[in-house]
Amino acid sequence: MAVQSVPLEADQSKGLPLPLDSETAMLLRTVLLPHFERATSWGDLCHRLATKGYAITFRRGHLVLEDESGRPVCTGSMIGSPLSRLADRLGRPKLRTDCSGATATLRN
Repeated sequence: MAVQSVPLEADQSKGLPLPLDSETAMLLRTVLLPHFERATSWGDLCHRLATKGYAITFRRGHLVLEDESGRPVCTGSMIGSPLSRLADRLGRPKLRTDCSGATATLRN
């Protein structure tokens, strides 16, 4: 499992989550990382995460997990599953971007 070695500088105005404390990161890793690792497609990953109350969005080039209220919780890298590794395994995600290109969602 890879762990991000350089802290992500969160910019709340860009919708990126603040870095997680170690206990929260470990809890999320324990609960969510198996779903990331067992997913067979982007749709399967979204379904698995939805059963736990999370959704995937993309912001400023990062995969971001959102809670049910749409609040950014963490990036994939923060819990040990960076976007680059997922894209290598599941294929490049098909995204629908907003007008600015700064945020995106998975296209069905």
